[in-house]
Amino acid sequence: MPADFIFFNGRIVTMSPEKPDASAFAVVGDRFRAVGSDDQIRQLAGTHTKAVDLEGRTVVPGFIETHSHLSLYAMTLLQADCKTPPNQNIDDIKRRIAEMADRAEPDKWIKGWGYDDTLIAEKRHLTVQDLDEAAPDHPVFVSHTSGHLAYVNSKAMAVSGIDAHTPQPEGGEIDKDHNGVPTGLLKEEGALALVMSHIPPYTVSELRDAFKTATGYYHRFGITSTHDGAIGYFRHGPQVLETYWRMHNEGELNIRVYLTLIEEIYRKLLKLGIGRGFGSDLLKVGSLKLFQDGSIQAFTAALNEPYRDRPDISGELLIAQEELNRRVKEYNEDGLQIAIHANGDRAIESVLQAFEAAQAHHSVRANRHMIIHSQLATEPQILRMAQLGIIPNFFVNHVYYWGDRHESIFLGAERAKRIDPLNTARKHGLPFCLHSDLPVTPVNPLFSIHCAANRMTRNGKVLGPEERVAPAEGLKAYTVNAARCSFEEQNKGIIGPGKLADFAVLSNNPLSVPHESIKDIQVMATYLGGRRVYEKDGG
Repeated sequence: MPADFIFFNGRIVTMSPEKPDASAFAVVGDRFRAVGSDDQIRQLAGTHTKAVDLEGRTVVPGFIETHSHLSLYAMTLLQADCKTPPNQNIDDIKRRIAEMADRAEPDKWIKGWGYDDTLIAEKRHLTVQDLDEAAPDHPVFVSHTSGHLAYVNSKAMAVSGIDAHTPQPEGGEIDKDHNGVPTGLLKEEGALALVMSHIPPYTVSELRDAFKTATGYYHRFGITSTHDGAIGYFRHGPQVLETYWRMHNEGELNIRVYLTLIEEIYRKLLKLGIGRGFGSDLLKVGSLKLFQDGSIQAFTAALNEPYRDRPDISGELLIAQEELNRRVKEYNEDGLQIAIHANGDRAIESVLQAFEAAQAHHSVRANRHMIIHSQLATEPQILRMAQLGIIPNFFVNHVYYWGDRHESIFLGAERAKRIDPLNTARKHGLPFCLHSDLPVTPVNPLFSIHCAANRMTRNGKVLGPEERVAPAEGLKAYTVNAARCSFEEQNKGIIGPGKLADFAVLSNNPLSVPHESIKDIQVMATYLGGRRVYEKDGG
């Protein structure tokens, strides 16, 4: 059968050890048919074959973003932008919220995303007074950039029944002043849920348009597959699943999605007989998500030693050890893949203990469990992950976006330099993945590979140079390893015969440019199943 397309005159980084380099490939339907030299591939052309000259550009397998929140990012597009930049001070934030309130119907909820108390000029949390001044006639809910804190105004607390007498919820905290009055700051899911349960969910129509915009954003960076992490965390689980399902059935889903679901939603699917792997090459049920701590920059990650600037706290485990052991054992024996959020070394220790306890009853290796973020994993913990077959999914962007503040505020120099121990994992033969955690940081695999190879902070400091890895390891984390962690290595992660024809055309080769230039490489085009879904202007 003649090829539908042949692509030639390129530098093909196949990621296959059998044929690592080529100059051309052929596509039939949505899959690669052959990879080789220009002369070899031209022989597969027929009368109706379309030929594409790559003009010497580099082609890599489509990037697989193994932990981000496409659906949550889509929702942030409907909210006030509270990030820094563009906002420099709290007045900027208040102005954006006020503008949204002025356009809103009476009593409509005003939502914002991305506030960072360590970057804003005032270096403090938002208060109920700030938000009351910005929108006195509307309930307001603003998410912290970490996703683990939120800020509310008086009207939001009144609607939610939060006052000085409200007891502290399990798995969260209502921050109160010395008089016991809520300050407007909520910590972790248990507290956030008190308010989120009163916020009307977005409609499928609203989400559908936002999902299309979000998908286009992923395509700009060569991403063809993503794990949508923690669906249901912000109380939109049913609407998100319905939106994905409708888009899939009506031919509007232009990215491959591996659904990571919070426990409550996953349990409902299990009752319907739906578990991991259910779905298609475009939309598939993936892992079950648990949380064992919070965020370093929110002072809620569980650490072995106290925080540098808060020696009175070291974070808390969100699930008691006995209960975590029980859940992990149950889901592991059911053959489910578990993705557990753990940033701090104490949280990672707790998670490993649960996996080790489960291993005593039933192998955990086959289920390819993941520890999401794995920020402060120690070398002994890395060794135990390798023994158990646990996949660390590192949030390497932390080095750039928070490295300086981890050193000066949160962790101190010694702990900060060992965040994201990629090279330690490599030395011990432990395959790892990388991710952006969008909307926490921008989604850009090439930038994450740059972070892995350079470990450069915002201020230009190399943080923990001994944990740098070669660009090839970073590229592997976004292709070969990423495909494996969703049990899809037979279908993706490599440019080779029979694999899905998902690939990105790059302006340069990340394996041959100077390491400091990787971040400057541009994605010229993105293809999903042999179909172009993005082309850079002027490309």
